[in-house]
Amino acid sequence: MASIIDAFQESFHDHHSLTKYFIFAIPVYYCVDLYSKNDSSFYAVSAIVFILLFGFMLKCTSNVRNGKNYVLPSLNIFSMFWEGIKGLVAIGPILALFSWLATIICEFLSNYFPDPNSIIVWKFIIWGLSASVMMTGYLCYARNFKISDAYNLKTICNSSVDVFVGVLFMIPQILIVDAVIIAPVTYLIWLFFGIPHPIAVFFWSMCLIFNLSLTGHYLAQIDYEAIAVNEKENDKII
Repeated sequence: MASIIDAFQESFHDHHSLTKYFIFAIPVYYCVDLYSKNDSSFYAVSAIVFILLFGFMLKCTSNVRNGKNYVLPSLNIFSMFWEGIKGLVAIGPILALFSWLATIICEFLSNYFPDPNSIIVWKFIIWGLSASVMMTGYLCYARNFKISDAYNLKTICNSSVDVFVGVLFMIPQILIVDAVIIAPVTYLIWLFFGIPHPIAVFFWSMCLIFNLSLTGHYLAQIDYEAIAVNEKENDKII
């Protein structure tokens, strides 16, 4: 079973982990600073940072899934940016398609379910199924960085529900980890410096990067349990 403890320990104790979290937190902090100043360049910079961080998480997932003895990628920011671009090009269509389908279906059902509670349930189901397909495509691509893998319909049909269940279990676990780490440190910063404060913002930026590594690691575990196991079982049947 996927373990958040393993993800935490291996992400935290990885080689030069704190240095990497510090360096990758700098562009995040810069984005927050631009936003606080209402700088017009915020949107352009945030798009670049999003691509960078997406590449970072992709590499974390790939490293763990392929059995590397490390989780975090190198400090080559340009390499991470390039991986992010390739990843978005690869799985961008499936993200756009199923986001569009989920939106259209939800709008259609809202005409037949006027009760707000009912439509909330249906929206959760529809967006959950769409997200499961998108996450499965992400995991298939992250394994070998092949675009064709992200559109393996057989794997998506067989494993998407298992992936969705795994992600549902992942979310509260990461929230608990965040509460344990972020809350005490934030409280100390508030006592000595007050909030908001640049030190607090930079700490939260580092926590965001750490969360991406945790998520990438945990998703790789889900990949192994939900996708690889199903593929092995199908091969045995054949």
